[in-house]
Amino acid sequence: MKKIFILLVFIAFLLSPAILYSCKKCSTCKYTYTVMGYSNTYTYPELCGKKSDIDAYEQACRDAAAMVGGTCSCESK
Repeated sequence: MKKIFILLVFIAFLLSPAILYSCKKCSTCKYTYTVMGYSNTYTYPELCGKKSDIDAYEQACRDAAAMVGGTCSCESK
């Protein structure tokens, strides 16, 4: 019985990184704005991480777009 318990603990230990890293999300944001009639787009590099990191990244895009009167769009993977 003890060997079975140790085996189950060992298997859970091996699977834990796969479970933890599978929750990692990625996002790519870009904002578009117009200057003197010309449309410009700035694309941020892709960011992967925790949900709180992704939320802050997407908010930064929305803030930057608002400062120049543009729009932000983000694509999650």
